[in-house]
Amino acid sequence: MTFLLKRLLQGLGVLIGTLTLVFTIFAWVPDPARELAGQNEREEVVQAFRVKHGLDKPAFQRYATFMCNLVPIGSRDDGSWGLRSPNLGRSFITDRPVSRAIGDALPATLLLAFVAIFFAAIMGISIGLGIAINGTTKFGDIILSICALGMSAPSFVVAILVAWLFGYVLHSYTGLPMTGGMVVVDPFDGPKLALAHIILPALTLGIRPLAVIIQLSRNSAMDVLSQPYIRTAKAKGLSKSRILLKHVLRNSLNPVITATSGWFASMLAGAVFVEFVFGWKGMGLLMFKSLESGDLPVVMGCTIVVATIFVLVNIVVDILYGVLDPRVR
Repeated sequence: MTFLLKRLLQGLGVLIGTLTLVFTIFAWVPDPARELAGQNEREEVVQAFRVKHGLDKPAFQRYATFMCNLVPIGSRDDGSWGLRSPNLGRSFITDRPVSRAIGDALPATLLLAFVAIFFAAIMGISIGLGIAINGTTKFGDIILSICALGMSAPSFVVAILVAWLFGYVLHSYTGLPMTGGMVVVDPFDGPKLALAHIILPALTLGIRPLAVIIQLSRNSAMDVLSQPYIRTAKAKGLSKSRILLKHVLRNSLNPVITATSGWFASMLAGAVFVEFVFGWKGMGLLMFKSLESGDLPVVMGCTIVVATIFVLVNIVVDILYGVLDPRVR
């Protein structure tokens, strides 16, 4: 219990610091009201925009309002007191609540990140353990060389290559489209899920974490296989599969979990270019369009959501550490 409470307090401190940093960065933007209204717009219109979005108030007052609006306990819209959804403000462009815009886009990005990290974790652990068990081979060296190439390739370059190769050159074989969102609207049947559209962006997003997980799994498993208790287990006559599952796999998972959790959280931010290339209508594409149009509340809201998920994922990982390795507790 003390371990969990300590991690929660640490995560809360990191989150408060991150939110403060995010607010400070966006507070430095010079007069977004004038930028959006245009240099020739009347001052009365610009001032009305400032008042509507609270930009006419001092920075410390805006910061206090910003932090209070994020607290999930407080006064609701109907005047009652209790749990509430955080208020991220309203869009400068559409005047729509930012939380609603993110709520519509976030599920698509979460699905994309889950599919990508699931593919990377399953394939990475399997390939890494296989290389470690079989020792140094030519095939293993080739795989590790490809991993080094995969780690160094920028996601936007990989996205363009994957879209061109599998969505255009090999389209007659793969049947995969170059672009498309999670939901398509059929003129007769209405909205339908188009899960085929997720294959190429998920593959692109999962290449770099796959390369990292393969190397980590291989190195960690080789370290575990050299431990004395593995030789003892072999001397006792335990089967190879039992040694692999009970001893090697469990004791080599900690660095892999660290990499997986870190990559999952970073995927939410790194999906911007991938979603833009493939036309996947998620939070990354929303953030890109908001940056392009100068819609700061939406950009700030997306940043806050990514930071919050990153902190929560790391707390969950710390708890999993304690489950996998009691020495951590």
